[in-house]
Amino acid sequence: MQPSDHADLVSAVPAAEVALRHTGENVVIVAGGEFDALTSPTLQETVHRALAEKPTVLVLDLTGAVFFSSVAIGVLVDAVLTAGEHTAVRLVVARPIRRTLQMLGMDHYFDYYDTTQDALTIRPP
Repeated sequence: MQPSDHADLVSAVPAAEVALRHTGENVVIVAGGEFDALTSPTLQETVHRALAEKPTVLVLDLTGAVFFSSVAIGVLVDAVLTAGEHTAVRLVVARPIRRTLQMLGMDHYFDYYDTTQDALTIRPP
């Protein structure tokens, strides 16, 4: 392989990014990219790390997610079940992911918000 050929290679591993930040007693996780069986464990580890801090609210901002598999949906359900009554888990998701969750009957697990700021300040319906 010539050195110039190397630049044409494309990774078979989907790209996903997960960042955690604190806002007072709350935690926000911003996740973007593709979440499947290979990348969802990173999201799950970050969620568990955040929940171990027992925040009042955990916001999962998934507006940057372009693919969200059933494994990733399982991470969201696990977040709610692990949080229990101590931590409110709130989702900020783009319409396609919200529709998928609604079609799967997941509405009883999640409160949806349009922005991270809304998720941090607006009381759930």
